[in-house]
Amino acid sequence: MARLDMPRSWLRAVGLTVLAMLVLARAFMPGEHLPDVGGEPLPLSVVPQPDAVGRVPALGHEGRALLLGVGEGSRSARAELRFEIPPRTPESPQWVLWMRRVPVESLKVGVDGAWQGGERSFLQPDAEHVPLPVGYAYRLPSSWEGEIRLQLSATAMRTTALQPEVMTEARYDREVQRTTLLNAFGYASVFTLGVIGLALFFASRDQSFLWYFVFCLSAGLLMAAFDGHAYLFDPFGLTVVLGGAGMHAVSLVFEVAALWVLLDYAETRQSRPLLESAVNHACVLLLLMAGILLAWRQALDGFSAWFMPMTWLGGCIVGVVVTVDAWRRRVPMALPVLFSVLAMGTGMLAWELASRGVVGGTLWTLYGYQAALMLSAAMLGAGLISRISKYREQRDREQRARADSERRMYREAVRTELLTALQTSLRGAVEDNIQPIVFRHLLEHLRRVVPTTTAVAVARGYHGRDTLVVQPASYLAEVEETIGQRLQALRRQMGGSLELQRPVTKTGANVPVAIEALVALPVRPPAWGMIVLERAGATVFHPDELIVVRELARLALLQADEAIAALHLRYTAEVDALTGALNRRSLDQALLRTFQEASRKSAPLSVLFVDIDRFKSVNDQHGHACGDHCLREVARVINEQLNEDDVFGRYGGEEFLVILPGRQSEMARAIAENIRAALEGTSIEYQEVVLALSVSIGVASQIQGETLPQPAVDRADKALYAAKHAGRNRVNVAPAVFAPRSTPA
Repeated sequence: MARLDMPRSWLRAVGLTVLAMLVLARAFMPGEHLPDVGGEPLPLSVVPQPDAVGRVPALGHEGRALLLGVGEGSRSARAELRFEIPPRTPESPQWVLWMRRVPVESLKVGVDGAWQGGERSFLQPDAEHVPLPVGYAYRLPSSWEGEIRLQLSATAMRTTALQPEVMTEARYDREVQRTTLLNAFGYASVFTLGVIGLALFFASRDQSFLWYFVFCLSAGLLMAAFDGHAYLFDPFGLTVVLGGAGMHAVSLVFEVAALWVLLDYAETRQSRPLLESAVNHACVLLLLMAGILLAWRQALDGFSAWFMPMTWLGGCIVGVVVTVDAWRRRVPMALPVLFSVLAMGTGMLAWELASRGVVGGTLWTLYGYQAALMLSAAMLGAGLISRISKYREQRDREQRARADSERRMYREAVRTELLTALQTSLRGAVEDNIQPIVFRHLLEHLRRVVPTTTAVAVARGYHGRDTLVVQPASYLAEVEETIGQRLQALRRQMGGSLELQRPVTKTGANVPVAIEALVALPVRPPAWGMIVLERAGATVFHPDELIVVRELARLALLQADEAIAALHLRYTAEVDALTGALNRRSLDQALLRTFQEASRKSAPLSVLFVDIDRFKSVNDQHGHACGDHCLREVARVINEQLNEDDVFGRYGGEEFLVILPGRQSEMARAIAENIRAALEGTSIEYQEVVLALSVSIGVASQIQGETLPQPAVDRADKALYAAKHAGRNRVNVAPAVFAPRSTPA
């Protein structure tokens, strides 16, 4: 099967790769078929200028890029841009000074005393108000011509290189369109793939798809940070505060997410546990280093300048090692994933080289890593999806092996499998579904070892229920129509026998068309039941086959009895016998569980403490039997006002506690008021005596950072007694902290 599936994996990989390459080629390369949009940029010279202490910034990439160093160099640099604008004519284009978007805190361009182009920043919107800014543009005055000298000053967030160009507005528009298309395509790709991964996680409950979603999310954050778009999603201004350290931290988080999803995809834990442990420890160190970089920021700029490239290099090496190992073990899509990892490493290397002025800051060098990132996400997604088919094939192989084993071992193998199937299916089943589940599994397993045309299980009065199950299910309507007419006759035919066979003939014919076998179910009187098996033709059932039917029926009924007994025992242990609400022990467990979950998710949570007003007088005047009746009615009224997610239990005596997940104080107060009003409007009758009851309710909500329920319960209790003292039949909301009671003089 693995050999047959390899072409499918390769076909998916090749298709995804070709599609990605076509889109990216269309975005990156204008090609000869596109019209000329303004000619080549004007020749431009970058002349470094010394700063206040006499340091002259360096130039990179053939002297056309101004290097902004961090660490040993200066974070700020000045330069003079010299170029010549052709003489003006009516057809002269609008000239634009253009620099691709690199991480600078401040960028200013102007002519002393004549013209100022305004300040630009990597972490602020541009004056052009482009939805996705992709560069720094300065439209030069239309009156300029001849030799121009512009003063440029910039302050860097990290090591980077500014490569200014003077081009026509048409060419500038094309550059913006191409880069914006790439950015939009990148964000849309990782968002779409992330949503697909999240949907697959909820569908399959495979943790790998959750890690894949985290990987896509961190990839989007990485692109937003490296492209300078993070501020678009930052209402608190953290991107400005964190600066270059924020870029480094996002880069480290992405690398950790990529390594974790790669380990999960390659199943390294099973094949190379030592490698998996080492990578996990390294990832923890990377997350710790991200926190350190955020804490010290500019103080570690020099360290970051060499640490980040080394980290990317190490991560790519680990990724190659993991994917090569996966390829050797024939993990689906391993070779395309390996190719995408190498492409990612190449793209990040090109980005670092462009940032240091070794190569030019072109569309490929500055944004090529995004293309590799999208390719990696697509290949990893295809590989993880291929694992689903692998699991399915593995399950099919196990089923075939099990069938072979059943044919060899016959009775014992089927008995063991039926037992396993029943235990699995009955786990968590409600009482009404237990008998249908048991009989369905019983008939399914019976038909595998005892060939039949139809199989019917009938039970009357078994655990107080009547059940009819038919296999195949398509015969259900036909059997339901005829079984009611034949049921008493079949029971009389059984008599005291455990089993009986008889021929089945058509009306008006003497030749049998099928053989019918009746096997009694071992249930206690007055309940009774039987299994009716029908086989087309004249072949009778072998005694061994009927023995198997009896054994499997006994096993199935035993599992049904145990499941129903376990449900009754669990119900008795969790539910208050008088009111049907949760008892105190189950209520305490629910309180602890819901409070911890709400604290972990930062979700609101409220509790209601409900107490029946003057309940002692009810017991004293009408007796405890009347009091028990009132407790049941009060519990019923409270339960009717709650949703399925709410938790309701008897706290003790005439006190009840309600847990309201996801409800804040105002919503909890409204629910409490509904309960109070509903009970106030309810007349409780007991032995021709009409009783009017009311309740006092205390409301308290979970405070931020509160993980244990007892403080909130205490606040609700105090609010309850405050309501009691205020006249009863009212709702009182507890404050976050109760003031201490004053001591009377």
